[in-house]
Amino acid sequence: MTKKRILTTVVVLAILAVLIYFQVQHWRSFDWAKFRAASHVNLLQIVLATALIYLTYWLRALRWKVFLEPVCKTKTSRLVPATFIGFTGLALLGRPGEFIRPYLIANKENVSVSSQIGVWTVERIFDVGAFTVLMTIDVYTSTKIHGNPYLSKFRLAAIALCGLVALLSFGALMVRRQGPRVASFLHRITSKISANFAFHVDEKVRSFGDGLNTIASTKSFFKLVGLSLLIWFVVALAYRQVAHSYPAEQAAQGSPVVDVETAKLADTPELAGQDLDSDTLPMLQEGLEPKGYTLKQEASGFWLFQHNKRIKKVGDRPHLSNMDISHVLLLMGFSMIGSVVQLPAVGGGSQLAVISALQVIFGIPPEAAVSCGILLWLVTFTTCIPVGLIFAHRGHLSLRQLSSQSQAEEKKA
Repeated sequence: MTKKRILTTVVVLAILAVLIYFQVQHWRSFDWAKFRAASHVNLLQIVLATALIYLTYWLRALRWKVFLEPVCKTKTSRLVPATFIGFTGLALLGRPGEFIRPYLIANKENVSVSSQIGVWTVERIFDVGAFTVLMTIDVYTSTKIHGNPYLSKFRLAAIALCGLVALLSFGALMVRRQGPRVASFLHRITSKISANFAFHVDEKVRSFGDGLNTIASTKSFFKLVGLSLLIWFVVALAYRQVAHSYPAEQAAQGSPVVDVETAKLADTPELAGQDLDSDTLPMLQEGLEPKGYTLKQEASGFWLFQHNKRIKKVGDRPHLSNMDISHVLLLMGFSMIGSVVQLPAVGGGSQLAVISALQVIFGIPPEAAVSCGILLWLVTFTTCIPVGLIFAHRGHLSLRQLSSQSQAEEKKA
């Protein structure tokens, strides 16, 4: 391991340690016995979720086949092993394993590595675009999340993502039509900063142009759009299966919890999902009273009052079994953001982001949120490893060697 990689790993570990510390500070009442009780899941649902994730790998191989149509004819089955090995490398090695998939496909189909790295880059745009479309439809049309107090922020995020996708699409169109000119222009601009940086910018733009040239026709474009939307919808179904693997009967157990709306109203979003008891009640009252609200306990439960007028009953215990596609699409967004801080084999940022969203956004109790966050990561990120290792073993391939070779090829593309 190089000094740079050691330093990067230490920095990421330090960041995760700080995040975990603050998370634990918010969860002083975290109950490990409840965590164990909340972790009893329906294994059949988990198997179904894993099958759905496996289906997405097949769909990704099919999508890559469409990218290859202008340069070579191949079968989806030929691309499936490289897809599994590539995602296994990403899961076990982290960012150094990113280019294993395009490198393997390039060697398998006798095309240039640079063109497949370009395809990999274009694939990212289709992924971001497909998820943006699904999320935008979700936050503007779904009635199941209209009561969420964070809906306005989700809509702003959807608008921002649409703007980003539009900008990326415009840039892609320019590179497709005027690739060499765009590369030369950016080279002249960035050379004032650094000659090495200018070289890399020029190389990336040209390889990106190679990837764009693999979109053969308008028909191929719509195929790619349809497959991308289907991939992310299937991922959402897998998320839903994992959430529904937690027994519904647990929703009625335990004391009332702090609901999302009340926690946000009291400016204490970190209390969402925690038990509504003698510890959390004073903190809520402290945030509610300056706004003219108060919580009172009556025979039927806890009620929110505003100037002695009863507003609503609080403390209904939400549960993962109530989550639907509209909820998990938002959860997927948090997972994607959290994956920016990701350690090889152990993840990190993705789990923390999902766990925090489950509690703060949906009011899931901390113990169930931690259990579900870890399980979602295991199902969606690591279940490819056994199959990927089998394919690698059958092909007499070493993941670390593939990682080194793919990065070397990427640098001299």
